[in-house]
Amino acid sequence: MAARVSDLPIPDNITADAKEINSAGALMDRIEVANLHRDERDVRLLLHLAGSSMVLVLLLLASLAANLWQYYRRPDRVVVDRRADGDHVVAVNDRTVAALGAVSFGPDKPGDEDKRRLANEWAMARYAIDPLAREQAIEKLLRMMEPNAAAKLVAYLKKKGELERERNERWQSSWKPQLTVIDSGNPYRVNIVGTQELNKVIGGVPQQETKQIMFSLRLLPDKDSGRAQHNLFTGFLVVDLLDVREVANGGEAGESVLPQQSQR
Repeated sequence: MAARVSDLPIPDNITADAKEINSAGALMDRIEVANLHRDERDVRLLLHLAGSSMVLVLLLLASLAANLWQYYRRPDRVVVDRRADGDHVVAVNDRTVAALGAVSFGPDKPGDEDKRRLANEWAMARYAIDPLAREQAIEKLLRMMEPNAAAKLVAYLKKKGELERERNERWQSSWKPQLTVIDSGNPYRVNIVGTQELNKVIGGVPQQETKQIMFSLRLLPDKDSGRAQHNLFTGFLVVDLLDVREVANGGEAGESVLPQQSQR
């Protein structure tokens, strides 16, 4: 005999589940719903951080703009006139500071004045002899020369034994330049005339000698260094020593320099 579904008994666990559901519903009715808000201090901190970030971004942009302006702007041009009484500012950019005559602007090109200054300094180091500073003077003289020319001059001085004779005879001299001119036929040749007053001791006897020395220096631009300390910031180097002549002074007036046989 078949049974109907409606005749089947209801399980007890269904009743228990229904009771639990009713209990959960009653509990939810007793819970109060609360609306949560962010703390006021937390919001204020976030606003301050955002403001600080914006300020930093603005400062960064201003710094970049200033750097670009400094990079592309024309540098200040200051013209200084070096004279015996000191350095004087002649002009700043396009504004004249002192009325010292016309001032021309252009690329730096070593000229005749630089050649004459280098030649005079070389002659002073060569012929003005101070026993206490002779090594420094020779070193300075060689630095002003092209390396191959300096090596040749050292070999020449050693061959003549001039430096050794200076020490043995205790040479001490002064140099007075008389003429320093650029050769009319060669712009890189400087002709020099000067007087050397020499004191020395030979055989225990002090002697004095005055000589007029004439010579020429051949210069070339220092293409490797330009204006540098070793060339006294002139931009030139000595590459050759030419036509050295010495004329001793102190002879009697009217003294003949011709051989005696030619006077007959």
